[in-house]
Parts: sequence; C-alpha cells; structure tokens
Amino acid sequence: MSSVIEAGRIKKNKGAILQEDVCYEMRFMDEDDLLDMMALQEIIVQNLSDKEIFRTHTPDYFRDHFKVENSVIGIFTDDGLIAYNVLYFPGVDGDNFGTDIALPSDELDKVVHLETVAVHPAFRGNSLQRKMEGVHLRTIQEMGYKHVCCMVSPKNHPSLQNIFSNGLVIKALKIKFGWRLRYIMHKNLLHPSAIGPEEIRINGFNIEGQVDLLQKGFLGFQIIKLSDGFEISYGKDYA
Repeated sequence: MSSVIEAGRIKKNKGAILQEDVCYEMRFMDEDDLLDMMALQEIIVQNLSDKEIFRTHTPDYFRDHFKVENSVIGIFTDDGLIAYNVLYFPGVDGDNFGTDIALPSDELDKVVHLETVAVHPAFRGNSLQRKMEGVHLRTIQEMGYKHVCCMVSPKNHPSLQNIFSNGLVIKALKIKFGWRLRYIMHKNLLHPSAIGPEEIRINGFNIEGQVDLLQKGFLGFQIIKLSDGFEISYGKDYA
C-alpha cells in the first residue's frame, strides 16, 4: 500500500441533518484497488440525474492507467474508497487534447490529461476533486510535463468550479466521443494564464456565443451560478 499523501477530516452528507465528521486519507493507488474503483463508479452512475455528464470505464481502462506510477489517486475513509482521480499520458499518437486547443506539434508530448474523477455522493461538497487534482498537478510538474488538459461537461458545474480553482481555463467547446458536448480546459504549468481586465459574461447555455468568443481568443475562467442557470466569464490572456 502506498504511503499517505494527505490526511484530515471531512463531512459526510455535508449540509444534511445527519451530517458526520469523519477522517480521510489520500494516497496513490494500484491494481489492488481496482474492485473498489469499479464499485464506486457504479455508485456514481446510479446516483446521477443526468448520466451524460459522467463517462464510465472498463476494468482494462483502469489497469492500463495503473501501469504508470502515481497516475491514480484515491481518498479513503472508514467507508472505504470515496473518491479517485486518474491521469492519462496521451503522447503524440493518442487522443491528445492539445490538438483540440491548437498546441504546437512539438508540445504534444508534454501534455498530460486530468482524465477521470469520481466522488461518492455522500462526500460531495468537501472539495475532494480540487484536492486530488492539486496533488496531481504537482506530480505532473515534478515529472517534467508542461501542459495539463481536461474535458468537462458544461452541465457539471461542481467539477467545472473545482477545475477553475486549480488554474485551468476553457480553451475550446466541442463535441467529443461522437456526441458529448465538452469544454476543453488547459493550464501551462510553466506559464499559467493571466486574465486581463476585460470580462465578458455569457449565459452558459449559449453554446454558439461561447464558441464565437473562444474563436476570438477569449478564455473561460470562472463560473457564476444563477437562480435560473449559470454564466461563464471570458477574458483575454495577458500572460
């Protein structure tokens, strides 16, 4: 078993009447944890109101990722595995999100994806995705990679907020895997984006308007929740 990366206390059923304060540990995972990951994935799927926002994976998918050391992080409580985060190293021949955001071809081998994240419904609201991705961002930089990319559904507001909090910005909005609408997000670990003073807020359901802003060089950097939906803030990178 890997050594503990981080430990602390979080809330189970945060905000509910029967809220509990529980201990957690974060550590890197290996193939011994595969059955727990598959079980948690099933719990996630069964509790989704819109299954389009979460893409499921096979045991072989996870086995492939375990082959790269430190590519999978898990968070554990007395209930067992309650969250995981998976990295993917696409290389120049894989489905590299760097091509979706027009990175130069000689930069594609420096790209890592924040590939898959899952958090048990009873433990949402504790910023566990942000915590795991923060550890992975440091790990990626220590490994000598330069670019971090991920994709997220425009409908998945909590995940989008967590990704923004780690400094990634929206650089594209397109159909992936045949029919899933996804933001493509990116962070240059050596030269993070610095958004200038000009800000344009646009309704999150206005897909054409967002695509137009992205094509004009604007980047999405913040989500604003509204009573009847959400807005995305766009600005120019002055880094």
